[in-house]
Order: sequence, then structure tokens, then C-alpha cells
Amino acid sequence: MEKEYGGYLPLELSKGRPYYTGEDVIALNAGRYAITYAIEDAGWKKIYLPYWLCDTVKDAIHICLPDVEIGYYHIDDQLLPTDVTLYDQEGILWVNYFGLQSELIIEHLVQQFHGQIIIDNTQSFFTKPHPQAWQVYSCRKFFGVSDGSYVIHHNIRHREIAERYSSIYSIHLLHSLERGTNYSYSLNKENETRLGFCGPSAMSRLTSGILSSVNYEQVQETRNKNLAALHRILSPYNEFPVFRSAPAMSYPFLWKEKQLKNALIQSKIYVPTLWTETLENPGSSSWERYLSEHLCILPIDQRYDTSDMEYIGNTVLNLINETSL
Repeated sequence: MEKEYGGYLPLELSKGRPYYTGEDVIALNAGRYAITYAIEDAGWKKIYLPYWLCDTVKDAIHICLPDVEIGYYHIDDQLLPTDVTLYDQEGILWVNYFGLQSELIIEHLVQQFHGQIIIDNTQSFFTKPHPQAWQVYSCRKFFGVSDGSYVIHHNIRHREIAERYSSIYSIHLLHSLERGTNYSYSLNKENETRLGFCGPSAMSRLTSGILSSVNYEQVQETRNKNLAALHRILSPYNEFPVFRSAPAMSYPFLWKEKQLKNALIQSKIYVPTLWTETLENPGSSSWERYLSEHLCILPIDQRYDTSDMEYIGNTVLNLINETSL
């Protein structure tokens, strides 16, 4: 952008630096395109995806890499791949669900698949990149931006990627400051739809500027405290099999009564479903369908503090008692 002088004052953001920088980092517009970039960089002809995954990844591969074959695998009760054998020019995408898997597990998977693996950290922004694997990160799942992702690998190949402006698609973020996130929910959904068909591009300058102004240390500290506070209240009732202290995306609460999810939404605790596609896929296992149907994704992000977690946790306990009657 050519330098200008005078005129009105622009939006001002503190001049820090993004969390991920360097020659091994490519900054893109969405996590799904970070995945296709990684597949292309690896030169794979086939990629294995988990059944428990959003269809947007499959769709992006079909559009961006139509010659790449897609296979599928199930996850076990520890959310790890089952029955996958890789051959030459094949790879596997493994999701670090909610960022709750340990570094030891990640190291084991990298060795098991001989580095032919993409660690999907779109739900785990602060998990350290493994030097022998590709990893992808999502910015929108952790910060108030309209686009943004990273793909990281040692000596990743850089290629020219067009940049798109995102300011016109960021109005919902401004609305959220004045009127709350629910007011512009439909605009946020429109932006998500746009990312589905716009194709890969470089991260926008607006998003890069916002990410350079984030206090990452404070974000991690807040998410860690909120996760711990919620876990103290709900751990005796939580069926979810994996947990560790981490600045996670959210707190996954698994409960046998599926009506709990709707009851939470009625209480204005908005919990998404991961993923409705799994419920409609006849190839999904009963465990994967159980996760999609019963899992409540509770917010722990930096908007909130431990008093909010106490409110959410106690609301869940009250609703559990009601739905179990």
C-alpha cells in the first residue's frame, strides 16, 4: 500500500507482532486452506481425514486439490486414529480436539506416521509446532478477526498468494463492541459462508494488524484460569475422556442427556454442535455420533473471568439435575 499523508485518522492498533512469524510460517485466510496448502506442500496424493470433522475441509480439498484422494478413519475413546496405514505420497490429518492432548501424544503420532501428518491445531492456537510435522492454526477460533490462519513446517515452500481485503466483512466485529455478538450473528455466518467459496488467499492486512495488537500472554493466562475454574466444578460429571491444563479453545462437557445442549441455549449459554455432518454420515461410528449429539462446547475465552465460569458451571449443574429427573 502506497504511503499517504494527511486526511482523517485511521483505526489505531498497538504495534506488536503476530504470535507466529518466520520463514517456516505461511499466513492465510482460513484453516481449511492452510490444510490444502500443507497437503500440496507435502506432495501427497491421498489424505486421511477423521469422520468426526467439519465437511468444510473435505470441500476445500475437492475444490483446491481435485486430484487428491480422500480416505477416512475413526477415532478411539482417546480421540486417536484407528486402523490407518500410510504408504508413499499419503498423509493423515489429525485434529488436536480442543487443544487438550499432551505433547507426548503428539510426539507419538508424529513418530507413528513417520512425519506424514498434519497436526490440526485449529482448536489449539498455542500448541507449539512440531519440527517434523505440518501444523495448521485458526485465528478466528481464538480472536476477534474475520479471517486468518497459519500453516507451519520446517522449510515450507513459499508461493505467491493473492491478498483480499477483509474490512467489508468485519462489520460484525464492530457491531459486537456496541451491541453484543448475538446482534450480528447473521453477519458472522455470512462471513463464514464467504470463506467457504472464496478460495485461499493471504491473511488480510486488517487481520494481521489486529493480531499484532493482541496481548497473547494475557489471553493464555485467562483461558488457563477459566478452563481450570470450569473443570473444578464439572469434572465429577464430565464424560469427556481427555483433559490437561491448557489455554484451550473451549471446555468440552460430555453428558448422557442430549437435551442439555438445548437447555443451555435457552439459558443464553450458546453451545455449537461439532459436527452435524457426523450425525448424517452413515459411516460414522456410534462413538463419533455420540460426541456430536451430546457434547456441550462451553466458552472459556478471554471475554470472561472465573466468576463467569462459576455461573456457567452452576447453570450446567442445575440443568443436569432438571434434565435427569
